[in-house]
Amino acid sequence: MDSKVSLDEEQQGIVDSDKSVVVVAGPGSGKTRVLTSKARKLLNKGESLICLCFTRSAAREMASRVPNLPATTIHSYCCGVVGWKDEWDYTGLLTRFLWSKDKNKFQNVLLDECQDVNELELDVALSLVGDKMFAVGDPYQSIYGFQGAVGSKVVNILKSLGCQVSNLHNNYRSCEGIVSSLNKIYDRDLVSKGIKETGSTAILCRTNDDVQYVSKELKSKGIPHRLRVSIDRATEDKREFDILGESTLRLSTVHVSKGLEFNNVILAFWPGDRRLYDEEKRVYYVAYSRASKSFKEVETVSELIKELR
Repeated sequence: MDSKVSLDEEQQGIVDSDKSVVVVAGPGSGKTRVLTSKARKLLNKGESLICLCFTRSAAREMASRVPNLPATTIHSYCCGVVGWKDEWDYTGLLTRFLWSKDKNKFQNVLLDECQDVNELELDVALSLVGDKMFAVGDPYQSIYGFQGAVGSKVVNILKSLGCQVSNLHNNYRSCEGIVSSLNKIYDRDLVSKGIKETGSTAILCRTNDDVQYVSKELKSKGIPHRLRVSIDRATEDKREFDILGESTLRLSTVHVSKGLEFNNVILAFWPGDRRLYDEEKRVYYVAYSRASKSFKEVETVSELIKELR
C-alpha cells in the first residue's frame, strides 16, 4: 500500500491543479508518485476515475499503492466492455469498443506512460473522459515507435484538447554526473536531487539476440545473473529467470529495462552512430537514465567481463 507521501513543489502544484494536465516527467522525477497522489486526492473527493496503464504489471502496482483505485490496461478495459472474440485482433477490439454505445464516462481519466499509446488507444482513453484528463509520461523516453506509439506527438495532441503542459525536472534517482550527461543528450534542465540505492548492476543490450549471446557467455564463465525477458509483446509483461543462482547482476534489452533502476549500467554492443537517429537516441537515453551511479559502454564480451571483475 502506498501511504501518503511528501511531494516537492513541482509535484504538489501538478497534483493540486484542477485542470486537465499532461505531465512531461523527466527520468527519476517521481512520475508514479505524482500519479498515485493525484488518484488518492480524487478518490478522497469522491470523484469517479479510471487509471489506464500501459502494462498489467503497472496496473497492479498502481492498484496496490492506492486502495480502491480502478487501474487496468486499455486492452483489459475494452475486453471487459465488449468481450473478446477470436476473430478480433487487438485493433479490431479497440475499434469495436469505440463503436460501442455501452461506454461509461469518468470524471477523471488518468493515463500512465501516455507517450507509449498508439492513436487508437489514445482515442479509447479520450472517449472515457467526462471532465478531466490527467496524462503522465516522457516523450524523450518514447521507444515504441515500431508499435505505432504516438510518442512526442501526444503532448501537442493533448494540449490542443485543452490539457495544460506541466514538467517535472527534479531527478531523485541519479547522481549529478549521470544527470549532467542526460542533459547533454536532451537539454531539459534536469536537476539531481538524490541517488537511488539498488545494489544492482545491469547489462543492457539493444536486441534479444545480444541478450541471449551475453547470457550464454556469462554462463560459460560461471557468472550468475538474472535474465529479464518480455513474455507478451501485446501487454509488455515481463518474466525474470535466475541463471546459476541469485545475483544482483541483471541482463535484459533496453526496452525490457524501462521503468527499472540500477546503481550501475553497462551498455553492450552499441555503435555510436545509432545515437544520431531519433528512436535510437531515445533508446540510448532510456538506457543511460536507468543508472544511479555509473554508466559504461563496452563493444566486446571481453570488455564486458573485465568490467564485471
